[in-house]
Amino acid sequence: MRRGGGAGRAGALAQWVGLAALILVAVGVTTWFVNRRSSPEPAGRLDGAVGEMVSKGPVLPGLGSRVEEPIPEPLAEAAALKGEAVAVATALAAAYPEDALAHAVLGSACYNLGRTEEAGKHLRRCLELNPGLVDAYEILARMAYEQGNLEETLELCRQALNRGPANAELLNRMGRALMDLGQAEDAMGPLRQAVSLPRPTSESHYLLGQAHVQSGEYEAAINSFLEAVRLLPDHTQAYFGLYTASLRLERADEADRYRRRFQELEAEDRQGLSDRSAREDTLTGLPLVRRTVAQTLFGAAQVYGLHGEPGRAGGLLLRAASLDPENAAYRGAMEGHHVRERTLTEGVAAFEGLVADQPGNPLNHYFLGRLLGRMEQFDAAERAYRRTLELAPDWAEGHRALAELLLRAGRPGSEARELARRVVTLEPSGPHHYLLAVACLRAGDRPGAREAIQRALAIHPDEARYRQFLEQLSGVARP
Repeated sequence: MRRGGGAGRAGALAQWVGLAALILVAVGVTTWFVNRRSSPEPAGRLDGAVGEMVSKGPVLPGLGSRVEEPIPEPLAEAAALKGEAVAVATALAAAYPEDALAHAVLGSACYNLGRTEEAGKHLRRCLELNPGLVDAYEILARMAYEQGNLEETLELCRQALNRGPANAELLNRMGRALMDLGQAEDAMGPLRQAVSLPRPTSESHYLLGQAHVQSGEYEAAINSFLEAVRLLPDHTQAYFGLYTASLRLERADEADRYRRRFQELEAEDRQGLSDRSAREDTLTGLPLVRRTVAQTLFGAAQVYGLHGEPGRAGGLLLRAASLDPENAAYRGAMEGHHVRERTLTEGVAAFEGLVADQPGNPLNHYFLGRLLGRMEQFDAAERAYRRTLELAPDWAEGHRALAELLLRAGRPGSEARELARRVVTLEPSGPHHYLLAVACLRAGDRPGAREAIQRALAIHPDEARYRQFLEQLSGVARP
């Protein structure tokens, strides 16, 4: 939302909460937000619209047959992708009916299609099998709130908070539900907790401002709305809140200034909606559909991997990566999968396929280089990394990877030193200064190595590896 408003099995158990977060994160609401704004179908029912288009063409007078009209290509792709996600998740739950994560994957996929009854059934089954899976409570709470079941929303949020750490989404949802129940003062508790989190969101401050307005605390409301605007300068509804609170405090000049800014942003929002509705891919929400389907496939891959089915896991990881070109986590999981299974050659082939399909994506070249480096195919890995730098010249990790490869391959140290210098310029850190120190020493630049390792120690003074390097360097430097 841009402007507010509106691995054994025992090891698997230890990973469930983190894994479920990857499976369930960002489901439904973001993906179908675009569809709800641009489709006359009920919220989350775009699959129903597709079914209507497939089965019902215009009936010509006097004829008993229908003329089939072609489905717009992005709409057809979105429908196919959603069908793919549900098919994969259904097969997973059928294969492992006693696995809570399998039901979490299927419940999330159903939710993304607007099949809330099926989603609820599988998410509740997930919690029967593993009551500690916090993410399932969160999505059930989201569903309950969307259906207007406020008391149920609050109970599910409380259960989630009792079983896991607080997060802004849960606390914000509690605050919204309490305000909708007319309990603004009670809403301030979770909302104050939300704004005290290490990285509070603009929306949390906005909601706290709303609670203050409902409670007649207009000065406090203004402070909260201003903080919301500080974090998100074009938060349209926060400016409306500032206008309202200033008006109640009889600050006419401030109210007028906030009103004008609200109107400017509201006009931009309306234009943005109009522009987006004219774009075919946004009518279907296709980019978001692809990302959400990729999440489902990634979750299924993790479950298959935990059950010792590496073939299925690898195929689903590759499919997830192909659907979400910007997701490094899926590519990292692919790399890890092929390393664990000792199938590096197959992994190289998979990444070469991604490179062929998405040649302008630096992540594909980067992870291809990593696998080639593991196989000590240094020349090929170097080519992959150099292509990464051509596509992403300001990405520190690309420079770091090539510098380390050159050092491993025994190449002259001067280029590795220059690459490492670029790394610390882009992203100074202890490990990066350490890399520069090693590269300098390889290039025969002991003063540069000393300066770099001292900078590393200044950042991490207790790092034994850095201290050992400095001691060895000092020994080398003695006459």
